[in-house]
Amino acid sequence: MLEQNRAPRSAILLAAAAIAAGLICTYALLDIGNSKASPTVLSSESQLTQLRSLQIQEDKIVHGQCARGNPDDLKERPLLIFKYSRTGSTWLAWTGNTVKLASGKNMVWTHEATKCDRKPEDKVATAEGTVAWLKEFFGRETDGKLINVAATHVRRSDGGMQSECLQNAGEDPDNLGVMIATLNPHISHSDTPEISEGQWDEIFEAAPNLAMGVLVRTNSVKRAISAIASHKQLALCGRKKLTGDEDCIKNLPTTINLNITELWSKIEESERKRVIVSEAAGQIAEKYGDGRIFCLSYESMQQDIVGEMRDLGEFLGSTIDEDSLQKLSEESVSYKRGSDDLSEYIENYKEVYESLSKNPCLIDQLEEDEPKNFPLCGVYTGEEDEEADQ
Repeated sequence: MLEQNRAPRSAILLAAAAIAAGLICTYALLDIGNSKASPTVLSSESQLTQLRSLQIQEDKIVHGQCARGNPDDLKERPLLIFKYSRTGSTWLAWTGNTVKLASGKNMVWTHEATKCDRKPEDKVATAEGTVAWLKEFFGRETDGKLINVAATHVRRSDGGMQSECLQNAGEDPDNLGVMIATLNPHISHSDTPEISEGQWDEIFEAAPNLAMGVLVRTNSVKRAISAIASHKQLALCGRKKLTGDEDCIKNLPTTINLNITELWSKIEESERKRVIVSEAAGQIAEKYGDGRIFCLSYESMQQDIVGEMRDLGEFLGSTIDEDSLQKLSEESVSYKRGSDDLSEYIENYKEVYESLSKNPCLIDQLEEDEPKNFPLCGVYTGEEDEEADQ
């Protein structure tokens, strides 16, 4: 298990700002606030290398194959991101649709790729249709198939509303830059058809430079609570994802009473999905590419969405326009409800605390009111039934 005693993300960002002014020293990077350290001024290149090292340490909490940068200087690599529910994937896709590429080309996102090959009235995706769409999308054979709406929805079979093949080709759909798709792999989501090894071969033949990514949520306790609360939200609002403009928000409860058994089940599910989805992305990257995966977490996006998107562009060899990045820090493209202080949000907080106290790692997650990446807490051991969840 990786240690949690790392420099906080806020310290990393402050250090980055200081580098720009050429003011930072080694001790500030390694032990900010330690006045007894002997400062040794480094070159800007060395300073940036150490900052990148700190970021990579954060990524390694997610998976050992996580990587940043673009050592082979590849240009406009397409990206397929494996993810699972309640990790901020809709927020990420909406965010991606608001930024612009420095080249002037369009950054095109497809959210919930399995829905792109079917009409709104269709209930079930097929592996053949999903693969055909991904081949066309990553191969840029998209004439007349891209939509310019950043939030199109259809009704799901469970009565909820789900982003349907969310895309944005910009004003000029023929001016395509980097192509990014997100997908809930079958191993963690039973509604997603299973893609065979031969079909993966087809996808990578259509896009040989295809990069793999993963999006997780490392705070399993908060992800579990979010999953439970989303069902209550579904009953009142008809959907699990909100923009903040819905009239139903005023009717949503401001607190929640948790069933302890359900909470533990969702915590186990959160760890299991995190493990198996990351492993699946890593295995595909190892087989078809250089073994590197771009890792995002809900917490890292909360900490620094601007930096995460900037690093994403660099990883793919497609620099994102700096002005559009800065706008991300000024605008919100999704709505989050519920207090980050769970002692205020959970009605039976004492009962929850006592139950989770048998695992101190989970207590750390329960009590944390600022976003940070957490290691796994050992709730999922790999021995339980791995049947995919909805």
